[in-house]
Amino acid sequence: MNALQEYLDQNGVTRHQVAKQTGIANTTLANAVKETKPLSGQTVKVITTVAQALGKTPGQDLDDLIELDEDNSK
Repeated sequence: MNALQEYLDQNGVTRHQVAKQTGIANTTLANAVKETKPLSGQTVKVITTVAQALGKTPGQDLDDLIELDEDNSK
């Protein structure tokens, strides 16, 4: 599973909710959670909007995503 999608699932938020709260295009988020999209390929825009929707800082968001991605790589 894509790390970003797993992160959204763990935090109980959908792509639609993120798009609605932040104004980011739903298609941008759909592309970001494709199985073939690595975490290293995520844009600042996506990381920032997900953080905004979750009430976190982009740094917290990225730290959590990196940890999740590393756990999935084991």
